Amino acid sequence: MRLRVFCACLAARASRAVLRLLGRGGTALPGKVALRICPELLAQLSRGVQTVLITGTNGKTTTTRMLCAMYDGLGLSYFTNRSGANLASGLAATYLDNATLTGRPKCARAVIECDEGALRQVSGRLHPAVIVVTNVFRDQLDRYGEVTHTLGSIRAGILAAPEAVVCLNADCSLTASLAGDVPNPVRFFGLNVPCEASAAGVSDAPRCIRCGGAYRYRYHTYAHLGGFYCPDCGYTRPEPDTAVTELTALRPDGSTARFRCGDEEFSAELSLPSVYNVCNAAAALCATGALGLPVRRAAETLGGVRAGFGRMEILPVGRHEARIILVKNPAGCDRALDYLATIPGDFLPVFCLNDKTADGTDVSWVWDADYERLIARGVIREALVYGTRAGDMRLRLKYAGLDDARIRCAESLDALMQQMRQADKPVYLLPNYTALLEVRERIAADSGSKKFWE
Repeated sequence: MRLRVFCACLAARASRAVLRLLGRGGTALPGKVALRICPELLAQLSRGVQTVLITGTNGKTTTTRMLCAMYDGLGLSYFTNRSGANLASGLAATYLDNATLTGRPKCARAVIECDEGALRQVSGRLHPAVIVVTNVFRDQLDRYGEVTHTLGSIRAGILAAPEAVVCLNADCSLTASLAGDVPNPVRFFGLNVPCEASAAGVSDAPRCIRCGGAYRYRYHTYAHLGGFYCPDCGYTRPEPDTAVTELTALRPDGSTARFRCGDEEFSAELSLPSVYNVCNAAAALCATGALGLPVRRAAETLGGVRAGFGRMEILPVGRHEARIILVKNPAGCDRALDYLATIPGDFLPVFCLNDKTADGTDVSWVWDADYERLIARGVIREALVYGTRAGDMRLRLKYAGLDDARIRCAESLDALMQQMRQADKPVYLLPNYTALLEVRERIAADSGSKKFWE
């Protein structure tokens, strides 16, 4: 086994060096090479490492960055998959970066974003101390299937790591239901207050996961999240251990919220906008508490969290800045549209839609996102569309009520960049995953910004 680990580490370093010489990130391929040589590599490299795994449909990357900022603020050393490569090969590459050639860890703490479909493959090998589940939404139907399939994958991943403390979103009826299925110690996080500015949107869980009855709500936060209860069987939202007790301010550039964590209650400033980032902060604080770390001190770091790759990230484009907001499913898209509704003044929204394998080839989800309310209110008055399914995006906006003459279609990446540079107003870019990779790489190259893995 030691020889296999050594050969795997050596091969991974060699492949990464070649990829970096070619100007590529090398965020997953070195791990794939290493796992072919030593399939048990993750179990070997994670020995002696206190790992926090963060999974779920939306919010993984930002919650990971928030927890990393908390570790920084508390003076704790750690490593993380900063590039967002969250499948088994990407995780292997991350642990390889933290290992010597003989497989010994250099750092004893890890904060790891993990794809919800991959959790069942890796959790038993990584032996995490904490698993955070942010939420479960419909996403990439051709890959994940329905939400119950995603939930089943997460459940299997948790069952493979029975020693982990599990932090679950109390507001998500799907996620919260996991507490009754696993032997792990469980902590909950959530919002104890409604979010009036957020549209409920299409529910991915309208009926009780236990008995099939229709849920009722004492209040909504967004989508199917909120104070749910089933009048037929009594299944109800659990009281969170880490709760948002007040949304003091939701601004375009950040927010202020009040948190209750165990017996402590305090206010915190967040540098990232939108209600879903407040929920991400609650998830990160819940993990901090599960690790026995000082939660109030950890919360003080939230005001300095920088946006992750494509998650409210700001890059310069021409005379203005472009804020990039990844959208990949109806719930996430509606939250991005909620955010656009808070922007003062005029702006140019750019919708980029691809249907490549990593996106999910079924892009019919755009018909479930509520573009109509922003167009009806005059928030979106024109739009620029781009991508392999730009025509579908244009049609969706037209049916939502936007005048077709006010929808421009960029036929190439050069044309897209030219039109964004020539815009006389701020740009808000809403791409799905592969469109994000393509467009962000070009913006970064033109502006001299860092590449996404740096």
